[in-house]
Amino acid sequence: MVRRMETRDGSGRLESDYEKREMVDVKKWMKPIVAATLLGGLLPAGTSAFAASADSNQVFIDGRYQDSAITSQGRTLVQLRSLDDPAWLTYTYDAKSGVVTATSKDKSKVVTLKAGQKTATVNGASVKLDASIVNKDGRTYVPLRFISESLGATVTYNSKDKRAIVRTPAGQTKFEALMRGDLPEARKAAISLQAVQGKDVLSPLGEGFSTEYVFPQGEALKFTTEYKGLKTYIEINADGIAEVKWQGDSYVPDGKKAREKGTKPAAFGDSVYFYDNWMGETLMFGKIDASGSRTELGNYSRIDNPQYKNVVIVPIDDESRTDGKK
Repeated sequence: MVRRMETRDGSGRLESDYEKREMVDVKKWMKPIVAATLLGGLLPAGTSAFAASADSNQVFIDGRYQDSAITSQGRTLVQLRSLDDPAWLTYTYDAKSGVVTATSKDKSKVVTLKAGQKTATVNGASVKLDASIVNKDGRTYVPLRFISESLGATVTYNSKDKRAIVRTPAGQTKFEALMRGDLPEARKAAISLQAVQGKDVLSPLGEGFSTEYVFPQGEALKFTTEYKGLKTYIEINADGIAEVKWQGDSYVPDGKKAREKGTKPAAFGDSVYFYDNWMGETLMFGKIDASGSRTELGNYSRIDNPQYKNVVIVPIDDESRTDGKK
């Protein structure tokens, strides 16, 4: 946590509020922690990805950077399975023929693809492709233009940043909510995005199983997160891509030096916070005034209040959105 509320424990050592909040019933959570770690680690919402060099084209699908995208015959291809939108398309693969079939949920569109071919079949009609379909490591790759023209995804290209932006129907709906929707829904979409950052990213020095999100009052397109004593500032651009702009330590263990990377943002002024203790099943939220003073508006145990299970963002009374994009 940002607050330090310094008190002294039995040894006389200064004990921060960050440490106090995390030292809750450790033994109770040890088995779930070990199990989760073995299954792939513990990460808060909005995990980070490394973007490719600015000198090469980048592909984002529903806000997520596609490090598996490839170039073939001068064209960019992406994994068909990365267009994960069960409400839109389902996929089947015939190992004997090597044919992949994509079917829309309403059955109105059936697309067949086969590696090595420069044609696909859409509702029985042959469609030419600008690059051959590629099968690599058991995955089927298709050209971006085909995705746009035949599968109904939204595809745009940002020539300045050399980024292809792809959105499935569900991804487009989420993008609209993020950029123009009501404030709670926009913030939910914002914290679910995979934040993109450059090399030499800072790793947390602390411990814990909580994440705090702070937004300027009325805004959803910029915010800070704090996880294990590392604070990160994120901005969401016009393409709906979350980009890390700054990182800095808010908790530094003995013998370590405070670190900082990027351009630190100006103070938010009046803002709101959402504190997600996702291992302790607790949600807290409230307001922060321009001087940094906090007013807690809610503190809920998700065990006693199951309606808050998996909920991080809640509406704040008397707050309306001020940063919606038209």
